[in-house]
Amino acid sequence: MLTLPVRTSACAESPGLSILPMPTSPPTRLITIVCVALGGALGALLRTAVGLALPAINVVPTGTLVANWVGCLFLGWVATRVGQMRRPPAWLQQGVGVGLLGSFTSTSTFASEAFWLLSDASPGLSASYVALSLVGGLALAALGARLGGGQLSTSAGGGA
Repeated sequence: MLTLPVRTSACAESPGLSILPMPTSPPTRLITIVCVALGGALGALLRTAVGLALPAINVVPTGTLVANWVGCLFLGWVATRVGQMRRPPAWLQQGVGVGLLGSFTSTSTFASEAFWLLSDASPGLSASYVALSLVGGLALAALGARLGGGQLSTSAGGGA
């Protein structure tokens, strides 16, 4: 099990699972808002480039799959690195996590493409796409967290 550092005691914990606290309040400083906007613009441009560079293969939306996998890897890494900081700046958390990676990845596109595959192509292909997206995304988020310095726990109960 992968455990991530936890900064505050306000973080809810489940047995065997350490949860990294995510920002819950809206950005309050202009610099944070600007960083979210700039990160969002950059993430959207990168997402468009991935979609153009990786066209669908046999109706499988390769660009969305790859963008979401890469986003999961980097978000795992970023969340772990930010979680290790004593007082991470809001502009960093929001600008990179919400802005850049939030606009780079695409749940709505993933869902609509999975629905399209289900209704127009093949239920089996749709199920495979959904499974690849979820399992690959979870595995890459865990890898990103590990690369960011998260510790692997081999005990059944997890722990910090």
